[in-house]
Amino acid sequence: MSEKPGLHIEYVDADPVTQALCLRYWRVEGGRFVETVARIYRDEGISQTEFTALVKRHSRAWSTLIKCTRCGEPMQFGTRSDYISRAERRVFQCAPCTATEREQLACAKRLRLVEALERSMAQAKSLAQLDPRHCLYLWALLKYAGSEDLAYIRPYCQVRNERLTPMRDFDRDLINELWRNGVIAVDPESICTAIELDSQQNARVHFTEVRWLPTVQGASGVLLYERLEAHVLEPGFITAGAGPIKACCDQMALLECLAFLEMALEEYRLGYRAGEKTRAMVVTALKVFSVAQVCNILFRAARDAAAFYQRGGVSRDHAAKSVVGSFERLMEKSVANEWVVTPFRRNFNLPQSVLSRLVYNRLLGTDDGGFTGCNVALPDCAAALP
Repeated sequence: MSEKPGLHIEYVDADPVTQALCLRYWRVEGGRFVETVARIYRDEGISQTEFTALVKRHSRAWSTLIKCTRCGEPMQFGTRSDYISRAERRVFQCAPCTATEREQLACAKRLRLVEALERSMAQAKSLAQLDPRHCLYLWALLKYAGSEDLAYIRPYCQVRNERLTPMRDFDRDLINELWRNGVIAVDPESICTAIELDSQQNARVHFTEVRWLPTVQGASGVLLYERLEAHVLEPGFITAGAGPIKACCDQMALLECLAFLEMALEEYRLGYRAGEKTRAMVVTALKVFSVAQVCNILFRAARDAAAFYQRGGVSRDHAAKSVVGSFERLMEKSVANEWVVTPFRRNFNLPQSVLSRLVYNRLLGTDDGGFTGCNVALPDCAAALP
């Protein structure tokens, strides 16, 4: 063994000649290697590939200064490049210690999630106790992202083949509402990178990357899905939950219109995010027209905004914001003149969402009634509606 400044060299099955060759490769003076690699392998009359393989096979270099902060193991260098890139580091943790720390952190994260799950299960409600809207949301979420055996709900970021609700932003609101109301909980088997621990060791999750578990009293998996479906489809469900169901329908109608407006403006390359004023105008229009008819008016308003921009002298943002006033004028004219507004057909880029299918097609027995219908009435419960 030979001791050099900053390096401790260990030879493996090396004869004296090979040791001398390895020593030339690793010799350092003043923080620099004494000889170039090219000079050494040319002196020995071998190729660079052969020389590099020989050094790796018969020698190991360890730092005499840099050691693992956990176990004290010195840093090992495989090549000169490795030494140059890592020699300035003073904080180092070896691979085994890093793996151990990673496993300990994963266990701590899993423990926090298990504790949270146990708290949620202790406070779990039965299906009959759940808010009717939460029953619909959970039914839709299981349909949208449930695993093949319905044992858990897949991470939201992994499901892209269809829409949970008409707008992606509301998808997150739906999941968050179920979570905050104790209807679902984070699955402890979620990937560790989706969970972080703060300074108080409280778990914080990356919302769209974790798996979820329904926390409903008395059932799970396929049994829960079957009971939930039967509970929602029983005749008394609509009557008992008329108010929340009507509110859910109104929310979906609004979201359908806003999603269509965003898509229409995007086609004209006029990015726009609807604010409270736009929402208020659409809600007013939905009291008179169906979603399909409102989409017709929104399309014309978007077309007017695009023409306004093409005339020049205004920014894209200014032109996009003009869509609100244009929509309001077109709506008021249609009402005042009692025009028959031709309903739009559903755009294939905005297919019917899972929640809409379950509410309108399964629960209310209408084919996409939330899009084509106007002020859809809930059967057998008109008196209960607000």
